[in-house]
Amino acid sequence: MPSFASAYKKRITVVTLLSLALLLALPMPAGAQDMMTDSVFISIRVYDGVDPMDIDMDEAIRLAVEGYLPIISASEGFIAYYWLPVDDDTLATISVFNSAEEASASNDAARDYIVEQNLAPQLPNRPRIVEGKVHIGFVEMLDGMRDDDIGSLYASVRIYDEFETDELDEFVATVEDGFLPIMRETNGFFGYYLMNDSAGALATISIFDTEASALASNENARAFVAENLTAYLPKDPLIAAGRLGIAVLAGVNEGANLIKDRMTDESVFASVRVYDGIDPLDQAEIGRLTAEGFLPIIRESDGFVGYYFLSAEDQLATLSLFDSPELASASNDAARGFIAENLAPLLPNPPTIVEGAVEASDLTGAHEMMMDEGASSLHALLAIYDGYDMARLDETVTLIESVFLPDLRASGGLFSYYGISDGVDKAVSLLVMDSEASLQRGAEFAAEFVAEHLADWLPPDPLIVSGQLGVAALADLRMGENLVGDMTTEPVFASVRFYEGVDPADQAEIGRLTAEGFLPIIRESDGFVGYYFLSAEDQLATLSLFDSPELASASNDAARGFIAENLAPLLPNPPQIFEGRLAIDHVAANDSHDRADPRPLFASVRFYQGFDLSHFDEANALAIAHLLPALQELGGLFAQYALNDGMDTVVGISIFESQEAALAANEAGQAFTREYLAAWAPNPPTGVAGQLAIAALAEINMGENLAGALTEG
Repeated sequence: MPSFASAYKKRITVVTLLSLALLLALPMPAGAQDMMTDSVFISIRVYDGVDPMDIDMDEAIRLAVEGYLPIISASEGFIAYYWLPVDDDTLATISVFNSAEEASASNDAARDYIVEQNLAPQLPNRPRIVEGKVHIGFVEMLDGMRDDDIGSLYASVRIYDEFETDELDEFVATVEDGFLPIMRETNGFFGYYLMNDSAGALATISIFDTEASALASNENARAFVAENLTAYLPKDPLIAAGRLGIAVLAGVNEGANLIKDRMTDESVFASVRVYDGIDPLDQAEIGRLTAEGFLPIIRESDGFVGYYFLSAEDQLATLSLFDSPELASASNDAARGFIAENLAPLLPNPPTIVEGAVEASDLTGAHEMMMDEGASSLHALLAIYDGYDMARLDETVTLIESVFLPDLRASGGLFSYYGISDGVDKAVSLLVMDSEASLQRGAEFAAEFVAEHLADWLPPDPLIVSGQLGVAALADLRMGENLVGDMTTEPVFASVRFYEGVDPADQAEIGRLTAEGFLPIIRESDGFVGYYFLSAEDQLATLSLFDSPELASASNDAARGFIAENLAPLLPNPPQIFEGRLAIDHVAANDSHDRADPRPLFASVRFYQGFDLSHFDEANALAIAHLLPALQELGGLFAQYALNDGMDTVVGISIFESQEAALAANEAGQAFTREYLAAWAPNPPTGVAGQLAIAALAEINMGENLAGALTEG
């Protein structure tokens, strides 16, 4: 059974070997400190002559888990680490840092631990080392991954000696333009790195989700490699290939191992509390106090995993998740004073409490749903079964994981699921969906599943609490920041520019210049969040997203020279500019967008001028409650944004993965405006609609173009 801890815990719960520790114990080769600091630095080490009899596996695992791996994954500049056991006497390690200097600092940080534990003598031979900057670094499967997506990652490391460095640029371009697209078209492609050490050695690293996928990629690429690449590679490579024993990515899982069956089977402790008799008028205040006072205390507590707060009429339910009962108890003690002073007076009756271990879990949509202010409406259904036959627990868990959760994931909208047992006679399930409509559909799935599979031993008439979540906090996502509604961070600053009178014959050139020259400048700027470019006939619209107006202005200054020289001559008229902070920021499909086969994105940008902004907050709440769910129901919603310029204009932006859905969205938007906004938006909207040429999001793919049309050739 997959461990819930593998998806959430910040602490490292992975398997590694002695080679992991020794990687940073050995000195860097000469010249490593001279590497460029503006590119990713990679170090590959291949050890041979390792005697398995000399390595106490259990002890090596314990030492790495408890001491070494936490050091390097917490080091400044850490990006990734891979450990590859090739055969009985060969190991390969790959570490990725922002710079050679940061890799060296990580070495120094771990050196005392390695010496203290007397680890070095167990690897008899010095490794073959190749270090340098990455020329190609591509990770295909990243934020959208779950443990069950990757039973085993398979890697191939190839080191070529006597490479002609004066041919490097040409070789890299050939790989990028021809070889990498073939790899990306192979099912199961995880990632690819290409680097050289500036001393005649070139290395490539290919990673796939299974050995079968890796073999399939070899077949797919064989003809291209033979025709285009072999001339650059005069000697046969040193090859290290096999199943990865560890795969650590800093931005995905706080350094936790991604390989499923290497995870700990330790269960997370769960505490469920259901209160009834709550005054409905107090629900909002309880939610506010929980988010602003109680949650900051517990999410800073040791062992915090997650927290959910669900209210419905006169009921209230909470789910707290910690690494252990002891850590949960310590957190309760820390919050006791706040609870007694602020929350207890609003909770007239003692709660029903069920505590135990999480036996089944799924976190499907959380990485995709990085939700900002006003963007989400998570709904949940909690059920407590009293008198459960604990002898059927394993059977229940197996059915949930093999039948219910796959069907639910396939239906769409699943955020998370938890199955909890107190080990005696009570069972709890919590189903969290991305909308009220999704929850209704999920509840129907659950009822059908229970009737068909669990009716013989599941007690009838469970205690049910169902409604909208007021708080959802997860430790490893946004460091415990609340994912729901208006309790999140400062909204993003947006700048929309609308150009008219653009020569249609110039549109393609403007797009090319933007993708190749302007976009690289702004996506490297501090605070960059995203950029969209939309052209249609003689109109053009752009949306720039930054953390603040100041950072947006600094980015504009950095790009000013390029714009004046290249873009300004093709833009005859000054743009209409609308700037402000996003009031709706919903990116629903960012991580699921298939960059191996990029689909076109279609956008509609609408300007509501003459809008009575005294009603903007009210209009925004109506849009979240009515328009956003209607757009989600159309399918293929990629993103939804809304802002106002502080004067008299509201801007709405809808982005879909199909033209049909975009057209249907326009109709839904018109109907919504007529029904809810007519009194405040007297003028019909103007704007532009069509296929996006560029869609770049910093947090998804380091600014790589998601739409694909301008970056594939």
